[in-house]
Amino acid sequence: MDTSAGRLVSLAKFGDEVSARISAALLESAGIATRVHGESLGPYRMTIGEWAVTEILVAETDVEDAIEVLTASEIEFALSPEVRGGAVADRNNLPMRLVAGVTLVIVATAVIRTLMRVF
Repeated sequence: MDTSAGRLVSLAKFGDEVSARISAALLESAGIATRVHGESLGPYRMTIGEWAVTEILVAETDVEDAIEVLTASEIEFALSPEVRGGAVADRNNLPMRLVAGVTLVIVATAVIRTLMRVF
């Protein structure tokens, strides 16, 4: 990327690399230079929690054009500042949190029973 165009700023953050690369390709096809950055891109890929975040950087002068390109292509969810962490991480998704809690109790009970038989 040509850094002479201005300071790089974060345009969007994604919870997975594929969505970030697709959006970056869309921006590149519109003539906006991008840089994709994140822990999930290196040789030791981190794909859990905040480490899975992949962000798109653009020149400060291209931010408005980039937002227009992404919103015109109906990728509005990418422009939200928060990163989605899945159904269990969503505080408003009570049924999924209950399923996760019950599963945790069942697994813990099985582990404790197994340990009590051994000792």
